[in-house]
Amino acid sequence: KEKAGTVDLLAIIPKFFTMEHNQNFLNNELTVDAAAQNHLKETAMWAKFLGIVGFIMSAVFLLIAIFAGTFFSRVMEQQPTAGPNPFASMGAGIFAAVYGFISLISFGLSYIVFRFGVKTQAGLRSADQSSLNAGLLNLKLLFRIHGIIIIIYLGFIVLAIVFGAVSALMAR
Repeated sequence: KEKAGTVDLLAIIPKFFTMEHNQNFLNNELTVDAAAQNHLKETAMWAKFLGIVGFIMSAVFLLIAIFAGTFFSRVMEQQPTAGPNPFASMGAGIFAAVYGFISLISFGLSYIVFRFGVKTQAGLRSADQSSLNAGLLNLKLLFRIHGIIIIIYLGFIVLAIVFGAVSALMAR
């Protein structure tokens, strides 16, 4: 017998991980009350701000990527004790490619966040359900992409642990 106010986690966990996309959890039409509208309005405002800051950071990363080669070649020229290093330009190229990739990913995520803010604000301002839905679709897309990035990141961590363990066992 369950106590009042307790939840059976074993019954909830399988339902949580099934991820049915078109499942309607609401039996009635959902309305956005004044409190939810204020929360969405403030969230959209912050999303636009974060999107703009993300655009600026993407530009900074892109500038770093563009000028990385020049910077690394100047640093290598100022090293009098080190002889000519043929791998210095390759390192600068890899650095530029990584920062260029970070810039592209950052710009894409910032664009989605900004679009969420703009569409959600427009939908709330004009009481247009399709604009609000478009804004929330961008939020869903943002979380989906973040989830994919986290899964890839965790995969790299698992690979690093496996390779580290294999290297340690082979070194014996």
